[in-house]
Amino acid sequence: MKPSTSPRPLSAALQDRTESVTVWGAGYIGLSAACALAGAGFPCTVLDTDGNRVSQINAGVVPLPGFEDVIPLAEARSGGRLRAASPEDAAAVAARVHLVCVNTDRDGRPVTGPLTEVLTAIAGARTGGETLIALESTVSLRWLDELVPAALGAAPASDPSLHLVAAPRRDWMLSPEMNLRTLPRVVGTARPESLPLARELYEAISEVVHPAPDWRHAGLTKPVENLYRYLDLVLTNQLAEAYPGLDVPEVLRLAGTKWNVPTFHPSIGIGGYCIPLSPRFAVDGAGEGPGEGPGPAEDGLLPLVAAAMAWDGDHPARVAESILRIADGPIGILGLSYAPNARIVEGSPARRLAEHLLARGADVLLHDPYFTPEEITSLTGARPLSWPDDLGSLGTLVAVTPHDLYGDLPARLAALADPPAVVDNLGSYGATLRGTAVRYAEWGTPATRPAAEPGPEPRP
Repeated sequence: MKPSTSPRPLSAALQDRTESVTVWGAGYIGLSAACALAGAGFPCTVLDTDGNRVSQINAGVVPLPGFEDVIPLAEARSGGRLRAASPEDAAAVAARVHLVCVNTDRDGRPVTGPLTEVLTAIAGARTGGETLIALESTVSLRWLDELVPAALGAAPASDPSLHLVAAPRRDWMLSPEMNLRTLPRVVGTARPESLPLARELYEAISEVVHPAPDWRHAGLTKPVENLYRYLDLVLTNQLAEAYPGLDVPEVLRLAGTKWNVPTFHPSIGIGGYCIPLSPRFAVDGAGEGPGEGPGPAEDGLLPLVAAAMAWDGDHPARVAESILRIADGPIGILGLSYAPNARIVEGSPARRLAEHLLARGADVLLHDPYFTPEEITSLTGARPLSWPDDLGSLGTLVAVTPHDLYGDLPARLAALADPPAVVDNLGSYGATLRGTAVRYAEWGTPATRPAAEPGPEPRP
């Protein structure tokens, strides 16, 4: 399978879906996009620097634990329209259509390196003619204005053969019904003339496409929509801190009975790829027009966001202090991945909690079925917890991520002569454990918010 060398106009090749597409990044976003494109009829090559991922994809194996039944790899490969390769694959790099789906964050902060490398490679392989580059990775306005033109060596408005697209990806990994095809897609282009091409591509794989005025409006959409949720979640955790004598999850449930109020739950931390990073992407470029120079949130343009980021940055330490005030003996943590039944360590609240507990001298054990014992220790510093054998040796158990494997946790605890106290992050086991011999506390209830030990008396 080779990228199209036909001199046909790009619009015609997109319309009849004969144009080859190169997808950069074989993570969940990239691989699912590649499968969708191949399923729609486009010849597709997905590039990744991880040779093991490339080999697995070409062998018909989804290389992402927990997503084997979500990504239709077998169907995409059945017609010979999908293959994987390394970024050294010259034919794929020289394609006319590119989807960029590489990670733009690392260790909780935006990073530009992977995006810059991809764009530089594409620019180096161009030999004339039309090229469409769609950015599905999360980006900031400053990146669109400065990084992208610098990496490509071309200003978006000055090259009529270069079609630059911002098409931020939406997914809800906990619901198979909310996916690439069913969720509305926002698409914007650097030049109005490029929008018909972008729509031709994305309407082949998305049921609803919303055209934006330009790619800056489209690019900011994802940071803003995730920022709404981030601020809601920070407020939710602040309420649990502010009312330690009340059952805050119950208050929030009751508030959620109002037709326009969503129901949230306090937690030990905000996790994942997108939501914790959204304020950083949103503030980078606030107050700017194209090429107008810096204007970030520290200039006071987004004071609510800046205050939420500062408070949320200290949240893991407060959580660790609260758990230590109720902990008894070794502390076990169930779940490292932020999402159930998947291997996703990015933004893991459990990881931050373990680090803060260990820094305060606690004996911490951690288990997650999607990570090896060696990975557990390397990523968190905690000792591996052997499931379920070590449950009886714990004094306190923090149930962070409700993987299906832990579905029988209540029964296993009930069988122990001296079960550990349970701190339930999201209230996943309350219906079964409340009222039993197991000491149970749902996060955000008074039992998880004991008062701090009084300090020394002030001097007269």
